[in-house]
Amino acid sequence: MKTGMTKGLQKLVNKHGSVLKAYRSQGGGGAGMAAGGWVLLVCGILLGGVCLLVTTRAALVTGGVFGIPGLLLVLLGKSKHKKRVNNYLDFFQKETGYSVEELQQADRELAGPGAVTIVSKTNRAKEEVLFMITDHYFMSVWPVMGCYLVKLDDIVAAFHSVQIPGIDGYREGLHVISRQDISKPGRKNPYTKKEYEGFTNSLMGEQRNASVPCMEAVEEIAGRAPHVITNQNIMVDGVHYNLLSMDNWQADWARILGA
Repeated sequence: MKTGMTKGLQKLVNKHGSVLKAYRSQGGGGAGMAAGGWVLLVCGILLGGVCLLVTTRAALVTGGVFGIPGLLLVLLGKSKHKKRVNNYLDFFQKETGYSVEELQQADRELAGPGAVTIVSKTNRAKEEVLFMITDHYFMSVWPVMGCYLVKLDDIVAAFHSVQIPGIDGYREGLHVISRQDISKPGRKNPYTKKEYEGFTNSLMGEQRNASVPCMEAVEEIAGRAPHVITNQNIMVDGVHYNLLSMDNWQADWARILGA
């Protein structure tokens, strides 16, 4: 469903002052470490309380065995997560190759009234933000990493497919291929043994009807960037190309773009 910024995302953006920073604050090793530390700390307190019924010494020893490592993990996890969030621009610079100024422009557009947010309901009936599209940028939620960001001018293809290679078989989703992707050597498609590259939102497998948000995203991207190829299978100069299964990734794309 196309909408504006959701209340949950708006709350995070208000807290961090940035869409990119808000998504970078989600998950990550530091958060997991802190969560594990809290579990150990609580276990230490509870077990220590039980042992207190026996002796004070037993309570202190048991509580310390679990509680001290737990507290250290909480402190280290919080420190690591804080560094992750505060260094979000460094991360996105390395990930995208864009300058700080370009990333800040993306942030302004993502937080602005012209941005389209595409949400979907998961199998657990939870509303989830999947994509955001602005006049110049496309953003996809990327669990653990935060989000995937690319300029619309850098996208060469964006299409809905049910033939995206996955761990346990083909999966469905929106597949995005950028100019940065076609400059890399292609990866082997494990099912066709040919080559492909690009980005797919891994959250699509949780959606009730993945094709709807995918096609909405394709429509928005194509409306703002008519140069983008919106089909997986295309014909160029009489030659058929499957963009998820190509004979020679870089050479094939050179022929497609040079046509």
